[in-house]
Amino acid sequence: MRNDTGMQFRPLSELNLMDNFLFHAMLAQEDVGEEFCRIILKIILGKEIRRVKITPQKDIPGIDTNRHGIRMDAYIESVPEGDALDADIIPDIYDIEPNKIWEKETLPKRMRYYHSMMDASVLASGAGYEKLSNVVTIFILPYDPFGKSRMVYTFRNQCVEDHKIIYEDGALNMILYTKGTEGNPSQELKSMLHYMEKTTADNAIGSELGNVQRLVERVKARKEVDLSYMKSWEWDAYNRDIGREEGIRALITSCRNLNVSREDILEQLMANLSMDKAKALEYLEKYY
Repeated sequence: MRNDTGMQFRPLSELNLMDNFLFHAMLAQEDVGEEFCRIILKIILGKEIRRVKITPQKDIPGIDTNRHGIRMDAYIESVPEGDALDADIIPDIYDIEPNKIWEKETLPKRMRYYHSMMDASVLASGAGYEKLSNVVTIFILPYDPFGKSRMVYTFRNQCVEDHKIIYEDGALNMILYTKGTEGNPSQELKSMLHYMEKTTADNAIGSELGNVQRLVERVKARKEVDLSYMKSWEWDAYNRDIGREEGIRALITSCRNLNVSREDILEQLMANLSMDKAKALEYLEKYY
């Protein structure tokens, strides 16, 4: 199935965890999201994660209407165990962002802005800075933003003059490149990143990814998730069609105002937009 933009429909069963819809669907299922995030974080960080609280696609608005807000794919808070009051233990915060969109030049400043917005949202008025949570932002990318072929890029603030000086501000950025070959990541992490790009049972290597695969299969089998996906795809396709339609209209109108002949416009539509003659003529009659 294709829409007029040429976008190919992929059934829910063929989606991978790097696809926004499936990743968000995993987070949104109450009986799946916590275990899914716990396993993913355990593999990435190399430590046990006991319990987490998830807010999928959490919005943090700007300080006023003229300031830029953010939407995080997975906003995750560690949950203390035992009888400790919430105020006694400051939760760690994790933000996981699988991102297939190329933004090599802006990524560091985007991560900086995410940290600042999260800090502002969690520190209550009058609270001391010691109440700030540790924040870990994790971007998972199918491209290498730094060209070093590393699977893991980890960034902390440090003293430039003396790297031995401890400067622990609780901020950590991680960028994971799914196709990286350099460095010494764990075999579990290598397998997980490969699995996120190609989410199949054959690629679910090891017990932890086996558990994730079972969760994925459970979510993909749900009729309400499949229906939501169909509606989401149709809406995205509709928005893309509207954008394409406006672009075609603007092109034809501009050419007409510059006295470009109908024949030349027809050729441009066919050549530049991969459009057959009948469809190009239809647009030409509509907007010329």
